Amino acid sequence: MKKKLWAIAVLCLWFVGAQAQEDKLTRLMNEREQLVMEYQFYNQQNSNFWGKKSKNDLLSIIGTLKKIINTDSELIGAIKEASLKKIAESTVESRRENNLTIQDQRQIDNHIKSFKSQIKILEVEVKKREQTIIGLEEQLKTAKDFRYGKDKIIAILAVTAFILFLYAVFLQVRLNKVSKAKPRRKKVQ
Repeated sequence: MKKKLWAIAVLCLWFVGAQAQEDKLTRLMNEREQLVMEYQFYNQQNSNFWGKKSKNDLLSIIGTLKKIINTDSELIGAIKEASLKKIAESTVESRRENNLTIQDQRQIDNHIKSFKSQIKILEVEVKKREQTIIGLEEQLKTAKDFRYGKDKIIAILAVTAFILFLYAVFLQVRLNKVSKAKPRRKKVQ
C-alpha cells in the first residue's frame, strides 16, 4: 500500500513539474515568436532619407536579435533543465526499482531458505515416523507370531479336550451297555 501511495505521489509531482516546465517552454517559445516578428518588422523598416535602414532601425534590429539570443539561451537552459530533470527522475526511478528488486530478491531468498529449513525438519520428522512405523510393524509381527503360537496351543488343547470328551462319552456308553447286559444279582442276605 505504501509503495502504491509513493508511486502516485511521484507521478503527481512529476506531472505538476512537467506541466510547469511545459508552461515555461511554451511561454519562452511564444516570446521568441514575438521577438522574431519584431525583428522582421524592424528589418523591413527603411526610415532613412535615402530609403535605407536608419541608425535607430539597426539599433532596434540589434536589440531584438540580442533579445532573441537571450530567449534562445533561456530556451536551451529550460530544455537542458527539463532533460536533466527527466534523467534524474528516470535515474531515481531505476534506482528505486533496483532497490525494490534487491529487497524482493532478498525476501524471496529468505523465504526459500525458510522453506528449505522447513523441508529438512519435515524430512527428519518423516524419517522418525517411518522408523516408528517400522518398529510398530515389527511389534505387530511379533505379537501375531506369539498369538499364532498361543492359538496353536489352544487349538491343540481344544482338540485334545474334545477327543477326551468323546472318549469319556464312549466309555460311559460302553459302561452303560455292560451294566445293562449283566443281570444284577440280588443280594443275599
